[in-house]
Amino acid sequence: MAARASYRDLVRITGPWFLVLAFLARLPAAMGPLGVITLVVAATGSYGTAGLAAAAFGIGAALGGPVTGTLADRFGQRAVGIATAVVDAAAYAALVFAVTGGLSAAAVLPFAALAGFAMPQVGPLVRVRWAVLLGDRGRQRQLPTAMAYEGAVDEASFLAGPALVGILALTGWAGVPLLVAAVLTVLAAVPFALHRTVPPVLRAPHAASPSPAQPVGRMPFARVAVLVAAMSVIGVVFGATQTGVTAFADTIGSAGSAGLIYAVLGVGSAAAGLAVAWLPESLGPVSRYVWSAVALVGGTAALLLAHSTLTALAAVVVLGVTAAPYLISGYALAGRLCPPRRAGMVMTLLASGVVAGVSLGAAAAGRLADAYGYRGAFAVPLVAAVLGLLLAALVTPGLRRAVRAADAADAAVAAKAARRPALTAA
Repeated sequence: MAARASYRDLVRITGPWFLVLAFLARLPAAMGPLGVITLVVAATGSYGTAGLAAAAFGIGAALGGPVTGTLADRFGQRAVGIATAVVDAAAYAALVFAVTGGLSAAAVLPFAALAGFAMPQVGPLVRVRWAVLLGDRGRQRQLPTAMAYEGAVDEASFLAGPALVGILALTGWAGVPLLVAAVLTVLAAVPFALHRTVPPVLRAPHAASPSPAQPVGRMPFARVAVLVAAMSVIGVVFGATQTGVTAFADTIGSAGSAGLIYAVLGVGSAAAGLAVAWLPESLGPVSRYVWSAVALVGGTAALLLAHSTLTALAAVVVLGVTAAPYLISGYALAGRLCPPRRAGMVMTLLASGVVAGVSLGAAAAGRLADAYGYRGAFAVPLVAAVLGLLLAALVTPGLRRAVRAADAADAAVAAKAARRPALTAA
């Protein structure tokens, strides 16, 4: 019951329209990779060219995320959000007309890269908004609930986006999905940027009360690097699993089932993400991170037991249920510990870590699938999860000290605020 009340609290803080808007604004990013592949294959008949275009889109997204986050920290989410939405929509449209106009791959790839680079960073930046909104209300302990909700919404968007591409492609013109993505970017991402929840420039939780855990001006690069590395682990798991599932489906003679099997992972992850809010508050953010790293090892190991469609479905359900808490814990730790004036940069760096991990995992799993079949590909997520657990074990003491320092700073600020009325009355 407490968790349901917490989700109702989130709705009361922002209003229901914001939650709908933030979901719709995510869809163009989820439509992009498959939309690019669908368009290029339909126009050129070349999967190689389509793969290059999708890679350019992904590289652009990985590089552009931290740039957008840094600019949002410096100039505010409103100005940066509007600018990226307009540029991204124009890049999508230009990509469609470049491909359908018969331009060479050399001319097309820059448009794909620009579409990825200018992608509005809705997921990371809405997490920054939650950190500010809850921090202003002295409700930092609700941050894991907000991150659980956002994790579920991310999964839902990355299920809905490709499905929408498939539906729109039935119109007969492969450019329609990306043009719809361009229109949706303007209609949803711009209002998202203008919404009343946008934080003022250079404002974040504890901005008025710097502490050793959250210095206002300095970036704790070691701590951020740890969190980015942790998020790269889950990216490798996702990328390698997608490749492994494709190889598995080919092996059993049912290539068409790959999409269904992988989609079940997203459904399980979204459901588990929402359920994370039911975990007791006594299980702090660092403990959640460590235990979710342990669970992820078990989830990835389940993939090696797949030998039929039914067992593969069961395995990806287990993986989805264990992956969601890990992903959410990483974002929650970042929201609790990142420097106030660098929140946008840190959140987008974490998202870029996931994107880079997906590319690395897919590439490594592809090589092993060619050499050893789908079991070779499924070994990659397990190795990544084991490395992620080792990382968690190594950094846990430092993270616990940082969280304790942040809690002490919060308590000091609350005590000072409580004394102020009494002093005024005296």
